Amino acid sequence: MFPIPLVTSSNIISVEKYWNIIMLYHDRPHIINRKITAISQVLFCTVNFNSSVKLQDLINRHSILYELRKLNELTKENISYIFLENLLKPYDNKVQLEEINIENFKNSYGGIFMSIRILYPRIKNCQRAIEIVVLDKNQSKSTFLAVSDSKDFNIAPPFSYEIELTISLILRINLKSFEDADTSQAGWLADKLFPKLLKWIDNFNSDENQVNITSLSLINTDEYCLTYDKLKDQYASKLVKEWPKRCGTDPQKFVFEDIAIASYLICLWKYDSNINFVDCGCGNGLLVYLLNQEGYKGFGLDIRQRSIWNLYPDTTILQVNAVTPNSSFPTTTWILGNHSDELTPWIPIIASKSSPMTNFFILPCCPFDLSGKKFIRTNTSLSTYADYLKYVENICILCGFEVGIDKLRIPSTKRTCFIGRRNKLEECQYQEILLNIDKLIEEKVPNEVTQREVIEKVRNCTQLDRSLITSIIKLCVEKLLSGTNYIIANNYSQWNKGIAVYLSELVKVIPDQKLKQLKKECGGFQTLLKNHRYIFELKKGLVQLRPPLTTKDSLKYKSKPCWFLENHPDGCLYNAEECGYNHK
Repeated sequence: MFPIPLVTSSNIISVEKYWNIIMLYHDRPHIINRKITAISQVLFCTVNFNSSVKLQDLINRHSILYELRKLNELTKENISYIFLENLLKPYDNKVQLEEINIENFKNSYGGIFMSIRILYPRIKNCQRAIEIVVLDKNQSKSTFLAVSDSKDFNIAPPFSYEIELTISLILRINLKSFEDADTSQAGWLADKLFPKLLKWIDNFNSDENQVNITSLSLINTDEYCLTYDKLKDQYASKLVKEWPKRCGTDPQKFVFEDIAIASYLICLWKYDSNINFVDCGCGNGLLVYLLNQEGYKGFGLDIRQRSIWNLYPDTTILQVNAVTPNSSFPTTTWILGNHSDELTPWIPIIASKSSPMTNFFILPCCPFDLSGKKFIRTNTSLSTYADYLKYVENICILCGFEVGIDKLRIPSTKRTCFIGRRNKLEECQYQEILLNIDKLIEEKVPNEVTQREVIEKVRNCTQLDRSLITSIIKLCVEKLLSGTNYIIANNYSQWNKGIAVYLSELVKVIPDQKLKQLKKECGGFQTLLKNHRYIFELKKGLVQLRPPLTTKDSLKYKSKPCWFLENHPDGCLYNAEECGYNHK
């Protein structure tokens, strides 16, 4: 029985939408529960159960834990239908379990189903858990219970809960007891899970929330979790600690992301022999380092060396060299394109030209077309990123690859990857593919491909001509001081702070020619103002003068000249001793 309604919706929901959000949660609990890193689907079956006891009521922690402790280890290989039969046969000796795939379940109109999965924890002090889900299509009820042999650090609520679509078509979460309701886990169900379910209902038709989106679908989830944990324990803390500060990048993001990508590739390559890879546009080289350390032969190429390369041992092979559309790697079995930007659509082409047996892995990020220019969306019904993925997929198919599409578990919004494998080709088939590629290039790239410069241009307004910067600042200050807003200084003199002006209005005082020079820089006018935050204050779209710092605020700028002393009509607001800048 589930007598305790925990939270209830106010809107009517269709049965179809109910089962779609239930299966989205079933397939992807990690997108709500951040304690879960992955799931492994073990069993999914129909249940023919004849008993006076309801099936949902049999799903309790004690009976599941009893069966769980019989296992040597909680793995997919150790769980069979005997596990379920041991739970159910004491109540119905003739219970029948029949395996069914999830797609057939989605197309069914009635029946009772059970799903057994393993939940893998994201953090160390949690144990993996077995979760049993009862899906009752006759009554539109879904019961979830996760069990681990631990009373502490549970990665999911340690009690069963029911997500129900009532007779009046209202969504509700029910619990079995008031004791369960008075817990932080119940609070998570009400405050986190339930609002997310309602949001999915509202976005039912959006691409993002379609139930057929899965992750880690091309590899073994169990192996991935074990590999990821191993690599994280072995490399993460050392890399984060030693990551050079001068890199200007966040080690927390790059380290854990590349560990996840390396883990994925290791699982993908488990049954491949003679791995020999090249990472095109390897950037910081971290992925190459991890794969080399794990015994995989290969090297990385990039047009520029990064300071972090000095962190790696000599066994990590990173070379300064341009990868071009004409590049080929005949002895390479895998071409990698990890956030390879302009090279991304060329990766399957480079793999094709390298050899008939060269495969590839692409993780697209910034969208570029074959010309090297920014990709322009052609299908307005899709987002630019979704349209770009279609564009890349079409190139992969034209190159004759069997294309697999998967989603990685990485701290990034761009997680979709392409895996291109090729079966053995006859020479005539291979030549036909190369001919099709030449036709594509001739059609899509009539001119020379735009490539990234060897020395990356600094584009943050710091490299502008000083006279241009000075003239723009002067125009801005004049506009801000066109009105009065006096502050009384300590010596009782008046100092005009000026008026606040919207950014959109302030930019109008800049001549068009000067704006054109600014627009070539990342951020343009706004970036210039932020680079001069000791003069300007920018809040909620409004710009005004920022009074100078005092020595009480900070002493680290005391050696720098006071801009206000030389340029403000009233001079500096403070005297030489009080001002945080130099008055000499």
